Amino acid sequence: MKLTQRLGINFANTFDKSLFLYTSLKGLHILYRYSFYILLVLALYFTITKAEEFINIRSYEYIPIYIQNLLIVIGLLIKFFAVLFTMGIFAYESIYNIDLDKYLEELKNKKQFIKDNKLEKWRLRNMNIFFRVLFYIGLWCFLYLLLEDILIGAFFDIYGHNPTKEIYIKFLIDYDLTIKYFTGIYLITIMILDFFVRKNRRPIKKFPAETLTKE
Repeated sequence: MKLTQRLGINFANTFDKSLFLYTSLKGLHILYRYSFYILLVLALYFTITKAEEFINIRSYEYIPIYIQNLLIVIGLLIKFFAVLFTMGIFAYESIYNIDLDKYLEELKNKKQFIKDNKLEKWRLRNMNIFFRVLFYIGLWCFLYLLLEDILIGAFFDIYGHNPTKEIYIKFLIDYDLTIKYFTGIYLITIMILDFFVRKNRRPIKKFPAETLTKE
């Protein structure tokens, strides 16, 4: 089975469960379908571009830096899903001539098999160690930025924006010590968590036979 067909089937199973878009587009002439694709791309591009111009996160100085960065990441994710949505719509062209109901039924059985055996990819015990480490590092970075913002905000709330040199140096020493304690506690917690994650890993079970793998 081609990559575009897999993409189209997964898109239908995830974003178009009622198959409204699939049946609506399939009934159109190919020229009207391609016109819709072009208009969809232009509409998404125009909407995202105008939204970026209207909402300039960096211009809101009262928003903490880590919140700004988080909002920027969310914006990038929205772009990613917009591109994915467009690619999924385009991929429908490759599945108009196949028995879609049969493939969707197999995907439904596969999802039920995954759910029954707790084989979801988002579970830490099912993740590759590389992705688990990335998750742990990403969580540490988020908590570190959150803690940093709280400490710095509390410092200026208490001492104002013109603290003495001695107070500032003492704050830096206490800040460094706090971060070290935080990192140490975090590492110990993650090591204990990962120990139980690896301990509770189950043998990988094979999926039922699928038509997807036969073609």
